[in-house]
Amino acid sequence: MRQCAGVAVVLMALGLAGCSAPAPRAATGAATNAAPITLVGATIGGLQADFGRPALQRIDGSAQVWLYHSALCRLNLILYPGPNGAPQVRAAMPMPRGVSESSCVASLEQNRPS
Repeated sequence: MRQCAGVAVVLMALGLAGCSAPAPRAATGAATNAAPITLVGATIGGLQADFGRPALQRIDGSAQVWLYHSALCRLNLILYPGPNGAPQVRAAMPMPRGVSESSCVASLEQNRPS
């Protein structure tokens, strides 16, 4: 419960209810029509390889908040230590509402630094 108190304001601001995060799932590759993309479970190395450095990176207790920007969207990522202690994405919220995670990811990948 103590871990949740440190990021409660951030999570509320991002529109999340409660403190429990979904169990990590492996992130998939590039966007396709066959399967939706999920960033939940992605690691720092994978995020930096796919999108470069975040526009904003904040540490709040054991949580990290990363923000990426593109012309299409903003992507808020909440990372917590995974089973091996390395940070993993536990929640990904594309904004504005109505922009899918896969569309936002494709836009960010196109804008990543070479």
